[in-house]
Amino acid sequence: MRKLWLLSLLLISVALFGKDRLTLQDCINLAIKNNPDIKLSQKQYRIAEEDVTESYNNILPKVGAGYSGSSSAQGPRVIYLEGIPIDSTEKSTSIQHGIGVSVSQNIYDGGQWWNRIRMAKNNLKGSQLDQEYMRQYVINDVTSKFYEVLKARELLKVYEKSHENSLEQLKKTEEMYKIGQVAKKDLFKAQVREGNDRLNIIAQKNAVKSSLADLNQAMGRDPSEQFEVIENEYIKPEKIDRDDAVKKALANNRELLALEVDQLSANIQYKIARGNWMPTVSGSYSYGRGGKDFDLIYSKFDQAWSTSLRFDLNWSIFNGFQRKTNIQRSLITYKMYDDQIAKKKLEISNQIQMLVERLNTYMEMINIQELNIASAREDLRLAQEMYNLNSATLLEVLDAQVALTSAQQQMISTKYDAKITESRLAFLMGVL
Repeated sequence: MRKLWLLSLLLISVALFGKDRLTLQDCINLAIKNNPDIKLSQKQYRIAEEDVTESYNNILPKVGAGYSGSSSAQGPRVIYLEGIPIDSTEKSTSIQHGIGVSVSQNIYDGGQWWNRIRMAKNNLKGSQLDQEYMRQYVINDVTSKFYEVLKARELLKVYEKSHENSLEQLKKTEEMYKIGQVAKKDLFKAQVREGNDRLNIIAQKNAVKSSLADLNQAMGRDPSEQFEVIENEYIKPEKIDRDDAVKKALANNRELLALEVDQLSANIQYKIARGNWMPTVSGSYSYGRGGKDFDLIYSKFDQAWSTSLRFDLNWSIFNGFQRKTNIQRSLITYKMYDDQIAKKKLEISNQIQMLVERLNTYMEMINIQELNIASAREDLRLAQEMYNLNSATLLEVLDAQVALTSAQQQMISTKYDAKITESRLAFLMGVL
């Protein structure tokens, strides 16, 4: 009996707590942990770090060391002169051992080595901006889809409540029709209203499932994974000053900052291209030793050695205009970023203005719609009372129900659209 009681308790617990109950912050944390785009940006950042290390390749010396060993043998032979043997040699063997060390150094290449280091470091900064952009993008995406779930769920509650009212009204109309107080057309109207409300519930349940699947996908999870979202308290967005929002966006917007980083990279690439006009200077030094005896490698250091010191100066005078066209192409690419940045600033300012106006409009609408709901609820109550007293028609009751449902729909949509707009605005401002 005790085991049965424990099993029942376990089943009840699973039923009650089997689904994850996630707040907005929980969803954001899961997305940052699981989202594949964030993981990809993190790997790209690590690659950029390795590129910085590699960029020092052109200025650091190149050092090499090696050992060589060879053995050759020659058999006996007879030396002839005009067909007459005059001499002969015995079998001979020759063995050689040698070691060597070499160092080469790039001395001057028109500043290309320095600019390549700057380029790699700037690309690392760009990769960091991409990583931060992706983090904020995911936060905005999850936030928007989180509020879409809440909106869909609250609308479902409205439709379910509307169906309760229409079902109750249908029962009253059926009773009144049976005793001859209303015409059959009123019964049909009540049935149609109840049927439409049931259809709305079916459609809205599908909308809830779809919004949950979208949120799952944004969090990097299987779209079919079961969970619930919770909102402890709805916090109204605050009105935002347009000029302050534009100022923050121009200072923090990750897409704009990335364009500025790309512009600097284009400038560095232009300097690298110009460096091809300059001569290159390099030097190398080598030391080697060895001979027939292996011990010459590590002894008698005053014997059997050789050294070499070399300096090279190269200057490409003409290469078929390739160098000139590369410089011009790099310069044009660099200057194009001025136009792209100016265009992006205008886009940001326009989007900020649009979102600020939309958010402020939503805030005004919320205050007005609260009054609309209270008024529509009172109108429905009065219409139902008047209908029960045969002082109002069923159409007036149904219209009052539709008005209340519509007011509640608008209120819910406005509330959560305001939160979505607030998140989008913060994303553009780069402050998520």
